[in-house]
Amino acid sequence: MESIVEPLYRKLRQDIVECELTPGRAFSEAEFGRLYTASRTPVREACRRLEHEGLIRIIPFRGYMIAPLSVAEFHDLEEMQLIFEPEAAALAAERANTEELDEMKNLATYEYRVGDRTSYREFIQTNYQLHTLIAQSTRNKRLFELVSNIHIRLMRFFYLGLPFDSYGPALVAEHIRIVDAIRDRDVVEARCRASEHIRMAMERSASLLMSAIRFGEAVFDANSSLDGTITNTRSRARRV
Repeated sequence: MESIVEPLYRKLRQDIVECELTPGRAFSEAEFGRLYTASRTPVREACRRLEHEGLIRIIPFRGYMIAPLSVAEFHDLEEMQLIFEPEAAALAAERANTEELDEMKNLATYEYRVGDRTSYREFIQTNYQLHTLIAQSTRNKRLFELVSNIHIRLMRFFYLGLPFDSYGPALVAEHIRIVDAIRDRDVVEARCRASEHIRMAMERSASLLMSAIRFGEAVFDANSSLDGTITNTRSRARRV
């Protein structure tokens, strides 16, 4: 059964993260089965795992709903980053091996091209790989799982349409400063640079979110409140 569930789970998760499955949309087990050519038992198990990750909601006696997106969730996830990722960077400075350090350096230098959708989507993946590699190098499995889940859930906002526009050079510079501190085995500096990076990201996203809400751009409904749900109406969405 695991050989059936695992690829189904991974495909479902990818489609949710990349917003191929619309946030807030409801599905029955039968619909998922038809969509992914799977029987109900593996669908049920895959959805149970995705519910645990906060990507699917189970609706008793009705089926499933792709977890909707909200500005409140986005803010919560950023605050969780600020709590956990500076400590992950500090531990990485003590524990990362040479191979991990080299891969961090490689990932940190990737810069997307403004207006290039493929490049931007590649950056979303590269950013996830860098942050989770730092967490992985701490040798703390629970910390890695937590950081990975935070970034998986954040990625949905950017796949759906929230852009960083011309922040590419700043993001690369911040990533490089974090990695340099880790490579220098400077625990205090690594913690400081990671915290600085997240605070800067919070400032940038606050401006982007408010602009999107105010003008109804990207995937935000023009009438959304700060804690309102983000709606994905494809005809109105400005995809990255």
